Amino acid sequence: MSSLGNAELNLCRQMRQEFHRYPELSGAESHTSERLQRFLAAHIRPDEMLTGIGGHGVLALFESQHPGPTVVFRADMDAVSVHETSVVPYRSEHEGKAHMCGHDGHMTTLLALGIRLARERPESGRVGLLFQPAEEDGTGAMAVLADERFQALAPDYVIGWHNLPGTALGTLLVRSGSFACASCGMEITFTGKTSHAARPEDGISPQTAMCRLLEQLTALSTPVETDEEFALVTVVYARLGEPAFGIAPGDATIMVTLRTAADHRMQALRQKAEALVIQEAEQAGLQCSIRYRDEFAATENHPVVVSLVMDAAEEAGLNAETVERPMRWSEDFGQFTRHCKGALFCLGSGESCPQLHNPDYDFPDALIELGSNIMLHAARRLLMVSTPN
Repeated sequence: MSSLGNAELNLCRQMRQEFHRYPELSGAESHTSERLQRFLAAHIRPDEMLTGIGGHGVLALFESQHPGPTVVFRADMDAVSVHETSVVPYRSEHEGKAHMCGHDGHMTTLLALGIRLARERPESGRVGLLFQPAEEDGTGAMAVLADERFQALAPDYVIGWHNLPGTALGTLLVRSGSFACASCGMEITFTGKTSHAARPEDGISPQTAMCRLLEQLTALSTPVETDEEFALVTVVYARLGEPAFGIAPGDATIMVTLRTAADHRMQALRQKAEALVIQEAEQAGLQCSIRYRDEFAATENHPVVVSLVMDAAEEAGLNAETVERPMRWSEDFGQFTRHCKGALFCLGSGESCPQLHNPDYDFPDALIELGSNIMLHAARRLLMVSTPN
């Protein structure tokens, strides 16, 4: 199993830097998609390339001459709304948008895998490389799954990965069962009645209800990080009235993120939060409304795929560890694991690497070859499985 040559690695690094320089947010990845298509056509030439998957997604397919499973490897494409502070020569040219989550590196690692698959076509089955849009807002995976062309592909296995700062470079972290938390954004609106600031008693202010609710919602959090018990409510935004000294407030908005280790716990947490909102609104004589956004299912790793991924890491000469608890963050990869056997794993991006979404984060290029090694070994192992377990 040959490794990437120096020229191929340099080509990948240059592509990663180009992705980094021109970031695009969820649902707007049109130029990123075009760059991917040009690179695939010029340097990889897959057997088939599908575009417009789930929006701006791209799917490159590598066929064999013999029947076998279909294995799809997935990378996310979108950037985040963060102002980059690093001074690298390839820093973002789009103000307020940056690849501070490493999706530029995830795409490039999948391209590196494509270079190797083009040299060493699968001996059985087929391999797909999915470049998925709109991961950050939780809509991309569902859009891909709704695409008839992806449904026709009917993958037996789907594998994804994410880089993880604070962990030794190249260390693989994974676990069976819940690997990344379910989460959703809850937006609460209280509506009362404004009045003159000199006569607040003539209005209906949401001030007391809002303050009480902020404390009650965060009190729903449980610190035990297990599949069954973990729950976290994080206040991310709160607004009361308008910035006018002469007006007592008549409305308020609260935004919180609900987070649980398993999907069945999320519904229970929602119900508790909704009951608190209604209770406070009724006591204060307020109207209230609730809506949900950025909804992510928990990522449930299949034990067979986890075992194969760990074996692949060992074959690639990397340290593989099983983590005791799910990752607190969410990933829309959980939509894939609802429909087929799959696994999401993490690769350490260095103990001193800035954290994800930090303004000075930068994906470590050393992971490009390491990540493609693991996935190539995993593909070989999965394609030897004639019938999915």
